Amino acid sequence: MKVLLVIIIVIALLGVADSSYALKQHYAPADTSACDINETVNCSTVNQSVYSEFLGIPVAGLGLTGYVLIGTIAGLMVAERGSTKLLAMSLSLLTLVALAISLALTYIEVFILGAVCPLCVLSLALVTGITVLTLLTGARTLRARPA
Repeated sequence: MKVLLVIIIVIALLGVADSSYALKQHYAPADTSACDINETVNCSTVNQSVYSEFLGIPVAGLGLTGYVLIGTIAGLMVAERGSTKLLAMSLSLLTLVALAISLALTYIEVFILGAVCPLCVLSLALVTGITVLTLLTGARTLRARPA
């Protein structure tokens, strides 16, 4: 189980890097992102749209916070700090919420904005991987005998 948690931490760190760059691009001048390839594959179109903020907070900043939380919870589980079952349930809930948000944002990208942001696609892939690993970890944790 610890191997899966370490993999989750590594993926969360990749998510931190991805979200940090997306957050930087949120405030950068339009069409300056390395992933502004054409009108369809364009991070600026997505990352500077009206959908790029929630309650005035950049979505990339929320993603950055989510990845930090995921990595922290997984780290606490590896270090066996606190209730492992409570941490596993918290991690499962957090990753399922993150996946739902990522899927909703991907829908907005493709069907409303008509553009795809490679940074966002990477984030969706990372969140999907973390969710699968988290559910596997959570299932093992919840089946484990109490210490």
